[in-house]
Amino acid sequence: ELLSGILLGQNKSLPAGLKLALRDTSTLHIVVASGQNLSMVAGFFLSLAGLIKRRQAIFLSLLAVVSYTLLTGAQVPILRAALMFGLASLATFFGRQKEGWWILIVTAALMLLINPKWVTSLSFQLSFLATFGVVVVAPVLLQYLHKIPILGQDLAVTLAAQLLVTPVIAANFHQVSLVSLITNALILWTIPFTMIVGGVALALSLIWGGLAWIVGLAASALLTYFIYIVEFFASLPFAWEYMGEQTWVVWVGYYLILSGGLISLSKIKK
Repeated sequence: ELLSGILLGQNKSLPAGLKLALRDTSTLHIVVASGQNLSMVAGFFLSLAGLIKRRQAIFLSLLAVVSYTLLTGAQVPILRAALMFGLASLATFFGRQKEGWWILIVTAALMLLINPKWVTSLSFQLSFLATFGVVVVAPVLLQYLHKIPILGQDLAVTLAAQLLVTPVIAANFHQVSLVSLITNALILWTIPFTMIVGGVALALSLIWGGLAWIVGLAASALLTYFIYIVEFFASLPFAWEYMGEQTWVVWVGYYLILSGGLISLSKIKK
């Protein structure tokens, strides 16, 4: 059930207890078809630019976007995220890295011209913010996290997405998880691997069930770890605090502080 939620956004069959644990740790957004997971998987491949040629990494990320979109049945939230990430990545592919952020904004603006109601859609907000985090914020964080063995590149991608979507999660679920940061840091790195391995196992199940079961063991191990971490931190007495309605000024302030911090980190590194 959890793999279905992460991979396909089908979370209706999740046990009630696990849903509450996901809510209390601010990780429920991982199992909805918001497009954030697509951005994270594609961003994972994009972050491999330090290990392989940049254009090869971008090509892999675009291939991941297309594959995931088809796997989920081309749901509207996923299509929006695929279009936003795809155009921003193409800008990078053709050597327009510095223009990727405004291409993303223009794409989102054109979508809102088609359907202005999308601006209040949770899935649209998560898709845009997560993609912005991957394209713009992750490279800044990667300058500091790339030295962490194995997990540094993926951690930069997942942390960037989490920083951008946190206010949206808090505003929609009216509570702030006090364990959100550590929980997400411990589990978000597993999402790209879980989705890739889960997708491969799903594809193999159509060809050779035995091999699919073996590959699925890796996904099962990652999901078991995911559930343990989420349920452990959700069980803590100080896991979350109720948060009432907040004015838009609070969230504007959050993003201004975040922007200032990222600009400072970027200048320090230079």
